Amino acid sequence: MKSTIRTFVLAAFAAATILATAHSASAQIYSHNTSSDYTLSGGNVTVNAVIVGQSGNFTIGGQQAIANNSSQSAYVWCWMSPAAGSSAPLPYGLTSSGTIPAGGMLTLSFYGWYSVSGSTELYLVCRTTNTSGEILSAIGNITAAKVQ
Repeated sequence: MKSTIRTFVLAAFAAATILATAHSASAQIYSHNTSSDYTLSGGNVTVNAVIVGQSGNFTIGGQQAIANNSSQSAYVWCWMSPAAGSSAPLPYGLTSSGTIPAGGMLTLSFYGWYSVSGSTELYLVCRTTNTSGEILSAIGNITAAKVQ
């Protein structure tokens, strides 16, 4: 009888310990999509933004499609920035670039991480060296996921 009670008490204690130390996960994900066309013309143009609603460490990623409606190829680069139209990118891999053939499209992908302290808006800024023809940002999205 003592052995049965002892086994029951040990099992109850083990179950309580497991329940007390169980971790709960809650994802904090912020995302923004855009389908607006912004003309990129030699300056820094903000084409998308995401609002991160709380402080913490976030992985940030996304893609931006760029269309080249000109008769010559165009070099385009995009970066995440803490300020709209800023030439200062966020650190840690949040830049992307490429050459778009005449009349073609290119999708730039970016991925990295960033730490924020409080609600913050992060901007996707793009630029081209092409001065003739029309270079347009097209469909894009940004996602920020909190790392626990």
